[in-house]
Amino acid sequence: MPTNVTPEYKKAEEAYRLAKTLDEKVERLEDMISLLPKHKGTDHLYADLRRRLSRLRKALESSGGRRGGGTGLDFTREGAAQVLLVGAANSCKSSIIGALTHAHPETGDYPFTTMKMIPGMISYQDIQIQLIDTPPVTAEYMHMHLLGLVRSADAVLIVSDLSSDEILEDFEMILDAFRDRHVEFVAEKNQADRDHVLCRVIANKSDADGAGERLSLLRELVGDKLEITPVSCTVRASISQLPEMLFHWLKIVRVYTKTPGEKAEMDRPFTVFSGQNVGDICTLVHKDFAENLKFARLWRRSDKPITVSREELVEDGDILELHM
Repeated sequence: MPTNVTPEYKKAEEAYRLAKTLDEKVERLEDMISLLPKHKGTDHLYADLRRRLSRLRKALESSGGRRGGGTGLDFTREGAAQVLLVGAANSCKSSIIGALTHAHPETGDYPFTTMKMIPGMISYQDIQIQLIDTPPVTAEYMHMHLLGLVRSADAVLIVSDLSSDEILEDFEMILDAFRDRHVEFVAEKNQADRDHVLCRVIANKSDADGAGERLSLLRELVGDKLEITPVSCTVRASISQLPEMLFHWLKIVRVYTKTPGEKAEMDRPFTVFSGQNVGDICTLVHKDFAENLKFARLWRRSDKPITVSREELVEDGDILELHM
């Protein structure tokens, strides 16, 4: 093991050694990967940890086990994408998830109302996006599983409170807390950099007194590093814009499938992200198509199909007929 890992990593490694169940071992390995410093000296260790994690996950799935339990991680990834709400205390993250999903998080005007991960599903047209409320971050405290979730999620929304005079200090504290743990929030994700996490700022309580002035200050601080979306949970027209924003921002692509001689299943799309191809859809449909696809017929904004290979990039609204 490299000698220049952090004390937090060493604690996570010791917790992994003490873990008894497959579920616990998976969680501890995720913590180790999140806390591993990024430099050339850790590249081989990072690859080894990822291989060990993959083997443990397969063993967990084959044993019929379920991720989570006991620490707030009693949920699995669902929907077209997974997005985390991250913020300081009293930023009203719980109000956002309560307004957009069927989840019922506890809300209050006092700090640390949310002390565990709370998932909910946002509906947008014929898909759903998983939105997860997380415990507040402070300069001294971060939930032990938050780093792993942040790194594995498709995106993070930093929730800032436009009613607070400490909005700038809280925002910088959030960035510093994650930067100290080798996570950098970015507007465009570089897939080759494991420390880059796609992020956007949700400026909450846009109808509060003085919100306009604080929003201007926040925009001046953030500059062009991250996009900012002002919302208010008490104004339905405002908060209801978020599902469509997430759909376009995350570049989610819906692909519909059909059986030869039958109509397409237009109410049950498979979802990927922009830049993925027919082969990726085959993997989602069935392993036989992934391994044995000969060609696909593609309908794209036309009644006339074209024949494509597994390398064809898919677009939102495509209809595919797969042939082995």
